[in-house]
Amino acid sequence: MSLHVQSVGTQGPDLVFLHGWGLSARIWESLAARLKTRFRCHLVDLPGHGESPPGPTGLNNWVDAVMETVERPAVFVGWSLGGLIALGAARRYPDRVEGLVLVATLARFIRESGNNYGMKPQAIEATRRGLSEDFSTTLSEFLMQQVLGEPGAARAVRSLRNDLMDQPPARDALERGLDILFEADFRAVLADIAQPALVIAGARDRMAHPDGMAALAHALPNAAFWCVERAAHAPFISHEKPFADRLAAFASDCADDSERA
Repeated sequence: MSLHVQSVGTQGPDLVFLHGWGLSARIWESLAARLKTRFRCHLVDLPGHGESPPGPTGLNNWVDAVMETVERPAVFVGWSLGGLIALGAARRYPDRVEGLVLVATLARFIRESGNNYGMKPQAIEATRRGLSEDFSTTLSEFLMQQVLGEPGAARAVRSLRNDLMDQPPARDALERGLDILFEADFRAVLADIAQPALVIAGARDRMAHPDGMAALAHALPNAAFWCVERAAHAPFISHEKPFADRLAAFASDCADDSERA
């Protein structure tokens, strides 16, 4: 299937941006505006989100849909659910993923025996029930949880809510996204994902705990870890300039490594 992608910038290395659950590629527009003079930024709407049509179920099918849309090797920037898609792309298409930037992402999002990080299963199921009972309130509450504790939280909520209200996702796509969050588990294969990686956590994140993200970075063979002080689940919004600077430096290093290879 063909997903909708907005490309910004005409020169430099390629960056592919994958958004989180319930939102769209528009959430990256402000960040991409900072990067467009040095990079070609490709902002992808995941299946059933933004302007992309709904697609088949399952993480691998969503990964394949992204890779059918993105033709050039690139650094993949994935936020939350988008980070799981980026990890899947690195594993299934290693020659086409030059680097990974994993933002507020865990190898396993469900808290359970053997995994002390992530969300409780009951929270996922409560969100699922809420989609059928009160669609708009459920999504708004979910957005609020992502920025609690951040300075400038009001601005971040406005940005997230404007994106949501302008391009509400398909309800079945939200269900499929929750399934991916509930089922995905990369813990056993992280050692096989050898691409350079930058793992970015928010120190105040209540959904993807920074300790869990530090563990993710430690398990990846070639990863650096950055914990953004005073940030919550969306550090690329609350701390846009330092985020853009750190991302640009990492992506440039990945491009240099690719040229030398």
